[in-house]
Amino acid sequence: MISTYRQIGNHKMQSDHFSDMSLSEQKKYLVRQYCADDSSFEYSQKGSDHKKKGRIVLLNLDTVNKQARFTAGEEIYEGVCEKKLIFKNYAPAEKNIYASHASSKSIMAFSLLEYIQKNRKKIRWSNPDKVDICISYLKQIRKGFFLDDTHGLRLNYRLLPDDQRVGFPDPEIDESLRDSSDKKAYEKARDKSTKNYFNKHLAEITGARQAFALTIDGRFIHEIEEIAECYLDVLYYHTIDKQFADPKNDGNCHLCSETAKLSDSINLRHKFFGVTNPYYFDGASKDMKKSAFSMCKECYNEVTVGAQYVSTRFRTYLLGLNCFVLPDFAVFHNNDQQVITPSMMQSVPRLLRRREKTEYQDSLSTVKQLQTRLKGFTLFFYTIPSATRQEFIINRLIKGISLSSLIKKNEDLDLFSLSHDLPDLFNRDYGLSFEGLRFLLLPSQESHPSPKTKAFDFQKINRDILGMLSVYLYSQAFSYDLLIKQFVDIHLRKRNNIGKSSTYALDLSPYLMMLYIKHLINFDQLRGLKSREEKNMTTTLEKQSLLDYFANNSEVYQNEYLAQGLFILGVYISEIEGKQREKKIKKTAISKLNLRGIPVQKVKSVMAVIDDLREVWEVYNDPITDAYYRECMSKIVTCSYSPEETVFHILSGRAYNSYVGLMEYKKQQANKDSQEAQNDQQQF
Repeated sequence: MISTYRQIGNHKMQSDHFSDMSLSEQKKYLVRQYCADDSSFEYSQKGSDHKKKGRIVLLNLDTVNKQARFTAGEEIYEGVCEKKLIFKNYAPAEKNIYASHASSKSIMAFSLLEYIQKNRKKIRWSNPDKVDICISYLKQIRKGFFLDDTHGLRLNYRLLPDDQRVGFPDPEIDESLRDSSDKKAYEKARDKSTKNYFNKHLAEITGARQAFALTIDGRFIHEIEEIAECYLDVLYYHTIDKQFADPKNDGNCHLCSETAKLSDSINLRHKFFGVTNPYYFDGASKDMKKSAFSMCKECYNEVTVGAQYVSTRFRTYLLGLNCFVLPDFAVFHNNDQQVITPSMMQSVPRLLRRREKTEYQDSLSTVKQLQTRLKGFTLFFYTIPSATRQEFIINRLIKGISLSSLIKKNEDLDLFSLSHDLPDLFNRDYGLSFEGLRFLLLPSQESHPSPKTKAFDFQKINRDILGMLSVYLYSQAFSYDLLIKQFVDIHLRKRNNIGKSSTYALDLSPYLMMLYIKHLINFDQLRGLKSREEKNMTTTLEKQSLLDYFANNSEVYQNEYLAQGLFILGVYISEIEGKQREKKIKKTAISKLNLRGIPVQKVKSVMAVIDDLREVWEVYNDPITDAYYRECMSKIVTCSYSPEETVFHILSGRAYNSYVGLMEYKKQQANKDSQEAQNDQQQF
């Protein structure tokens, strides 16, 4: 991953002409890589499906009128964090040198002045002559607007308007802040008071997710001529240069192998700690020098740019999880990597989603173009538990995925969708997809409603989803028995939770599952199919529709007479239900079955129940089919089917008969519409 980030960063810097920039422009370019993600200020609101945008809360210092005021600034849309240089701390004890920050602490106790005074000799100034001017300016601001005593550095609340003084975290206003003898207790009380001030007393200008910025006479710090250049120099030193200050950390860079100064510590958006090798991706100092994984400044900057670019442009949402989709640079066909854009890479995960036909065709076309330059890609799934914390959890890294294999699988699924008229059945641009398979086999809102699902369960579900995706993309084999058990379990749960909603899609889902099974067989991704026992049948099946279905799904049904018998039983159930629906009976024949699983020893009793219902509802099949069905089921008690597989074959037959009926109805309707159109033309 680090090498991929570095290469992406290298190409990004080349395309931005980084080498042609001035030193000051280069510093600003690199400093912006450490800005917060705009998306970290988004939040959800009850009753709305759209994400809300947080705002910047501005603390403006008016040097003309000697006044201070908090106001609501602009919403944080894409690009605002980089434009306004809004940062997030990468360590809890970070210095308060940021004039625009995700936390109010940095502007309430803005200590840029002290930082410059302490580190002046260490910082590489773009214009050394401006440092004294900057210090003088900051001293004026400090003297005019801040207080610094035993209670620490803070804004002079007397400069605020009367309505904004109420509840301000100052010892003169808040009694809990008057005792500063215990530093930890005081800091805890101050933080609590500050939070209460913004959330309660300034609620009209703050929101659920906001950033804070210090402005002087309406200008952001990096826009003020007297201090802008020095401010950027400080930020560059603090985020980058400081990591390479120790001359003892000379060594070979673990990325480019060049001898250079190595980073003393790591200050990246994403940290990766190796667990399969003896190297630690962390500082190269002290006792870790021999085992540390570290970088020279050039590689460090490239990785930094790459990590930021990936976070903003290669980020997507797949299977309900946050994900980065990355090109696999190790398998480029040639050296034209720069033509591989984030928008092209975003087309790759679309092939795995449930999609509309137009979007699918556009994405497939783009990925085919991508295939001429790239063989593989990587999916990097992650979780950020809280937007206000630095925690970054890697859920799974699926790398070296074949583009060619993904394209072929999608073309196969598309062929199934069209040849079985699935778009007509679902009245939309429907297509089989990996995500569609996922919803048939693993828990979702339909099978496991949220109030009944705990956080731990969601973690397990996510692991199962990613495990299933990994098996599919790596072209490994699924267990047939496990797929059947998963499907039957999810199918039953959905049926139990469906309430008064339509069962149309649920009733057809076993038919779709058989298409997915056929798809997996086509790519040799299914193991554990039952070995067939030779059996001499005295009856020959003559019904052509059943013969065709068994032949088309030969791996499961050809010469597998017990499965065929259960399938025909499902057909009978469907025919009974058709008669029952005509009479508007809601609890149909399928409710007589235990869909959790039917042991083979119980099948005979199920057959008897269905036989009785066929008599009651006058559902009769041709004698040959019925005789074939009974001969197939004659030795059912001796077979090795699991209870779930027994149910699956019954559901498959039921779904198939519904499918045939729907297709016949649509055909008749189309003929009727065509005839009416011809009659209308003849009249005119």
